[in-house]
Amino acid sequence: MKYLFAVNPVSGKNKAKAKMEKLAERLKEEGIDFITYETQPYHYADDLRNVIIKYGVTHVFAVGGDGTAHEVLNAVMGLDVFFGVVPFGSGNDFARVMNLPKKIDKIVEMIKHNDYVTIDVGKVEGGRYFLYYISFGFDVIVLKKSIQFRKIFKGAFSYIAALIATLVGYKCRTIKINGEERLCYLTAIHNGKFYGGGMKLNPYAEVNDGLLDLCTVKKISRLKFLTLFPSVFSGKHYRFKRIVSFKSKRQFTIDTGNGEVLVGIDGELYELPNPVTVTVVPESVKFIRYKFN
Repeated sequence: MKYLFAVNPVSGKNKAKAKMEKLAERLKEEGIDFITYETQPYHYADDLRNVIIKYGVTHVFAVGGDGTAHEVLNAVMGLDVFFGVVPFGSGNDFARVMNLPKKIDKIVEMIKHNDYVTIDVGKVEGGRYFLYYISFGFDVIVLKKSIQFRKIFKGAFSYIAALIATLVGYKCRTIKINGEERLCYLTAIHNGKFYGGGMKLNPYAEVNDGLLDLCTVKKISRLKFLTLFPSVFSGKHYRFKRIVSFKSKRQFTIDTGNGEVLVGIDGELYELPNPVTVTVVPESVKFIRYKFN
């Protein structure tokens, strides 16, 4: 077996590289054959894919946060390899979905045990894959601001600050979801329960049920929105049935009425041609899990 660790050196406030060095020492002690790959700032999936093929890698780990996991996923799709995540980043929502360890001793256990589960991923028409979510509209503006706030706040606090800042001036727009018009504050499609630093926006979403899960929040007053918001962390916002709705399908098409649409995908921003069609790709990734899951 040949392992590759794709390390984002700036993840976790520039601490991921140092943590990987400690992990590498342990892996050498265990006699594990591995190489490291230092990621680039943007869109390195094709280059990483070539490295994986060149060196006959069998196990690929994304070392960093959700953005790193997202890019590495796009490198391994279609290859006969195992995929894993070492959550050394600031945003580790997919690691939270999969209940992955953060301590080095347990990470070594996970790697040695080599247990895995086959999971679904999402695919955006045009070829981009995502691990756990894609979002539109209000939520994307929040993401954009939260990236700026990450320099000040950790985890969910950056998202909360961005949400409050966005609420001040945001105006809801009508969009079409599978041809049905809706006036929404928030529209997000998930393959896993968590995002935004631990919020359980789509509490019904599972990574291996062959479905994607849509959550929409109707236009409401700003005060009502803020009142509802805390319940998202526990996933109990589903009780507000007149405001929040859920739907599970294999495919969704979102039409925002624009020529180009800014979207959030696994914590990263992308500009895509409108409309955007997303489809589940069932049982497409052999994901390394912690043996005590």
